[in-house]
Amino acid sequence: MKTYKWLTPKEIACMPDMPNTVQGVHKRAKREGWHSRKLIGVQGPGVEYYISVYEKADVKSDVLVSESDMKTNPDISILADEFVLIPGYSVQVSLGHGAAIEDTSTPSRYLAFRKKWLKYRGFSQKDLVIVWAKGDSMEPTIHNNDSLVIHTGRTKLVDGHIYVFRSGDSYWAKRVQVRATSWLLISDNEIYPPIEIKLEEQADFEVVGQVVHIAHDLGD
Repeated sequence: MKTYKWLTPKEIACMPDMPNTVQGVHKRAKREGWHSRKLIGVQGPGVEYYISVYEKADVKSDVLVSESDMKTNPDISILADEFVLIPGYSVQVSLGHGAAIEDTSTPSRYLAFRKKWLKYRGFSQKDLVIVWAKGDSMEPTIHNNDSLVIHTGRTKLVDGHIYVFRSGDSYWAKRVQVRATSWLLISDNEIYPPIEIKLEEQADFEVVGQVVHIAHDLGD
């Protein structure tokens, strides 16, 4: 399965079939015309490249199964040794001005992820939930109807990362820049202006968690 991600040259250099030095990554990016952007929150020169990433089957699976299937179907239950089920909620996280939600007390479905993938990323199953994106303000990073894996244990804002915020019954997914007196919620789609949340307004916003994985379909 292929997904597209913004990655730093250092992260790309650790991937298979890529140059193993930062300098080599920059040279390949220039040669192949990769899309790039300045890395937010980095002192001095910093850049990320938007590249396709092939996620091998032995790392992750997006197979949709129910919790009862895992318990009652002998064939599927065998997979419990290799997979964990991450709960998905009927929440549409707005990429624009906030999306209202309905009942989120129980998961509407589960996605199976390999335990190897969680171990590789240093994640705990209990910290992860899945929601769905709505809108186009975070394109090309996040597309409408993408599945977003949220790490609910990561609520301390770090410049340049994408977080899900909640205010009342509305949710947003935005890249963040932390200022002394405000948060700047940034859309990757440049036609949308940043949203400034001043210090005195921040109490009305809950940081649900950091977006740590994005999955979307390609083609028709």
